[in-house]
Amino acid sequence: MPKKRKKNRTASRQRSTVQTAPGRQAVSQPAGWEVPDWDELPDEDDDPRIALANRYPTPADGAKAVRAGESVEWTGDIEGARMRHRVVLADNGEAVVEQAVFLDGALEQMVLCAAHQAGERGRNQLETGVLSALDALHTAIRPILETDIRTVRPGYTAPVLESFYESPEKNGPGTPVFGWRTFHGVGPDTTWADTFDAATWNSSTMMSGHTGDSDGVPELQPSQLTRLLGDHGVPVVRCGSCGYPITDRHPRWRGVWVSPGSDGGPLCEAPTRQRADPQYGWLTDADFGHPHHPAPTSG
Repeated sequence: MPKKRKKNRTASRQRSTVQTAPGRQAVSQPAGWEVPDWDELPDEDDDPRIALANRYPTPADGAKAVRAGESVEWTGDIEGARMRHRVVLADNGEAVVEQAVFLDGALEQMVLCAAHQAGERGRNQLETGVLSALDALHTAIRPILETDIRTVRPGYTAPVLESFYESPEKNGPGTPVFGWRTFHGVGPDTTWADTFDAATWNSSTMMSGHTGDSDGVPELQPSQLTRLLGDHGVPVVRCGSCGYPITDRHPRWRGVWVSPGSDGGPLCEAPTRQRADPQYGWLTDADFGHPHHPAPTSG
């Protein structure tokens, strides 16, 4: 599958949103700020630690706002998958900070197509299968993320993330949204920096494929992902020519194999053999695009 082009810095700024109540005094940086372990600091407009602290100096302040009925949430991306950072109340009433990363890249495309293939009748099995597959995938990539961070923080241990889904995606035909998350406790001395785990953050770029972080990870390659999802009952079908995930059950393209990975809709990005120019006109049959078609090994 072709790699996505790397996002630019201005694009990530445009996609970052903070849902908080206005009127709090802004601060230049959150209390307890430490230089993160990744190479490049995000812009202030992108960094959720700064964005949240500009409204609520500490997570405890955010927890008070949530108990008062406000929403304290940052959603955005920094050259990787969509992330969410928000204060929520646990079942026992205690405030915690959720750090979540949503699917991206080939994995997101495969799950989206599989959701269409499964349909409403297979929705429960799909949700169960994807969550199980995500648990297995996290088990495989967690040691890699942990090792990378240990080069600058010896003794660091990456948390075991919880696979979750939220359904439906409000801007789609009822398709579930999947991801991983972890929760951070909130105490009187907790800072926003304390509520960010580096491995969880770095998993967003590893999954997206924008920066090449997944190139050396076998489990994140399309063929491996297809096999992993299939082992857990997730009906992934890939095109036999271009390799993109495809579905023939999209509501706008019933019976036509289409992919979310191409701007061409039903057109496949398979390479075209060198064609001869028309003798008199401008077009020949070679100017028609290629349709997607399932690979022989696809279900």
